[in-house]
Amino acid sequence: GPAIPVGVDVQVESLDSISEVDMDFTMTLYLRHYWKDERLSFPSTNNKSMTFDGRLVKKIWVPDVFFVHSKRSFIHDTTTDNIMLRVFPDGHVLYSMRITVTAMCNMDFSRFPLDTQTCSLELESYAYTDEDLMLYWKNGNESLKTDEKITLSQFLIQKFHTTSRLAFYSSTGWYNRLYINFTLRRHIFFFLLQTYFPATLMVMLSWVSFWIDRRAVPARVSLGITTVLTMSTIITGVNASMPRVSYIKAVDIYLWVSFVFVFLSVLEYAAVNYLTTVQERKERKLRDK
Repeated sequence: GPAIPVGVDVQVESLDSISEVDMDFTMTLYLRHYWKDERLSFPSTNNKSMTFDGRLVKKIWVPDVFFVHSKRSFIHDTTTDNIMLRVFPDGHVLYSMRITVTAMCNMDFSRFPLDTQTCSLELESYAYTDEDLMLYWKNGNESLKTDEKITLSQFLIQKFHTTSRLAFYSSTGWYNRLYINFTLRRHIFFFLLQTYFPATLMVMLSWVSFWIDRRAVPARVSLGITTVLTMSTIITGVNASMPRVSYIKAVDIYLWVSFVFVFLSVLEYAAVNYLTTVQERKERKLRDK
């Protein structure tokens, strides 16, 4: 027969974590399916529904929806499997489950930490093509609801929205694919305190050596080496929490320019010391003559 329409709506309970190193995110959500199976209809005079737990799911047909590009996912089972099946007299079925999924998110760090990331969770039928099963958002963009308390330590959640399109596989055909898209903007204040402000102070500290007497070798050398090593530590600390990307990030430009300024202050003293030694040698030769 024709393709079975299966409506989907999602309520996002929490956005648990965003990992820059692994380029993935973890989300907990309520996934609900709506379809009609006339074989499950039953006579009723008061138009009530019947609710079942996960044991009946194994005995009837349910949509085989899976998460595309997911790394790990599981259905919560405390204290029992978080699965609900509600059947109405006319054969309409509501199938709901609580799932935590970790999915891939391709991130671009060229503007880090001033970046904005867009990630998506993709749902699709595994076996049934669009000729057999038609996935769609039940209420359009209103099919996606989020908890107002969702917050992240490093990101500001700007918006959630839904899209859908067809996906093609050369071996099996066309499939309906649903997308949960969300946009994240990174908070800059943490990096101002932990990266930008210390790097700026190290550059300003390296300028102190310009006011120290050039004959005070231990003072100027120790100050220059200390600032260079501190800048190296800051750069290493920032890159340790980031993936090894092949392009330059915005924070790299700032830190390496700061490092060059600090390094040049050390070279300045070396040049001053060398020129002073040459001048004193010339003056000594003139006195000898």
